[in-house]
This record gives sequence, structure tokens and C-alpha cells, in this order.
Amino acid sequence: MEYTRNLALLAGLLMSLAVQSSEIDHCLTITNSSARLSCYDQAVGYQDGAAERVVSKAIILNSATPPNSQTIEKPIAKKVTVTAAQKAYDSVIANSLTMKIIKVITSKRKKVYYYTDTGRVFRKNTDRTVNFKVNDQVKIEKGFLAAQFLRNQNDTKIKVKEIER
Repeated sequence: MEYTRNLALLAGLLMSLAVQSSEIDHCLTITNSSARLSCYDQAVGYQDGAAERVVSKAIILNSATPPNSQTIEKPIAKKVTVTAAQKAYDSVIANSLTMKIIKVITSKRKKVYYYTDTGRVFRKNTDRTVNFKVNDQVKIEKGFLAAQFLRNQNDTKIKVKEIER
């Protein structure tokens, strides 16, 4: 659930960049260099009072004083949003890395725990008799309904749950 929320946040951030990109794509069709530069300036929110100013897509105003219009302020990313996006990115990257099993422990209740070299711990979440061994190279795979699987170098696949430490 946590990864889904983080991925949704990351997708939202990427979509906002795509919207800004479509504004810039319009500027590519302008042949006049100064008009194209003004279009780029307007698309990214650059303000300069003593230069050409684009009032609309068709009219360019040459004056030292800008006309009476409200300036559009671009929203500044909040620290919480940036932090959440970074965590989502880090978790996606962490899940794509190959990990090495450094320790396998079976508890008194017959629960099997896999410790990896990255410090992550996974509990076997299935009754299958297959197990991983120490020094197996594993990768995380996503399953249906937020299920997680570890797959080793021999294509052995075990359903697991990550244990938060």
C-alpha cells in the first residue's frame, strides 16, 4: 500500500512536468527568434521588466514598463512533497536492486526469515517447502494485490512480506 501511494505521488509529479512540456512545445512552432524566446520565458514564468513582453500568443509589446497585468506565480514545491517523492523514488530503485541473502533464520513457530546484505528482512509468507540459502542473489518482484515475491538466480520464487525494523 505504501509503495502504491508513493508511486502515485511520483506519477503526479511527472504529469505536472508533462503539462509544462506541452506549453513549451507550442514555442517550437514560432519562427521569430525573439518571439520564441519570449514564449519560452512566459512558459517557465520568467519576468524581466525592461525587455519584450508577450501579452498574448499573438501580440508582442515592446515597452520599458510592463502593462498592468497580474503576474502568475509558479507554485514552489513543498518540502514534504519533495521528501515523499524522493522516498518513492528511493523505494523503486531499492526494489530493482539485486540483494544477497546473508542469513536465514527459522523461528520456533516455523517462520522463516531472510536477511539481506542491504539490511532488509523478509518473512516467508507461504507454505511451500522451497527455501533460499545463504549467498543466493534475489530480486523483489511485485505481485497481485501488493504481494511481494523474492526470485533467486535459479528462478525460484517465494512469496514474502518485508519486516519493518
